[in-house]
Amino acid sequence: MVVRPGDSLWTIAARRLGRRATPTAVAASWPRWWATNRSVIGANPDLIHPGQRLTPPHHDLRRQQ
Repeated sequence: MVVRPGDSLWTIAARRLGRRATPTAVAASWPRWWATNRSVIGANPDLIHPGQRLTPPHHDLRRQQ
């Protein structure tokens, strides 16, 4: 998944989980995105850049139905 302009880890997690994702599910998911991609993102999860390639966390590989 490539970071797009305006993306945040929250929006990426929400998009990956799908339209029916609850705020609670997104809140649980975005830290896993950071943990999985910390070597790309760095120490600040609020600072991601367009063009960065992120790997989905194992737990989020399947979207919520």
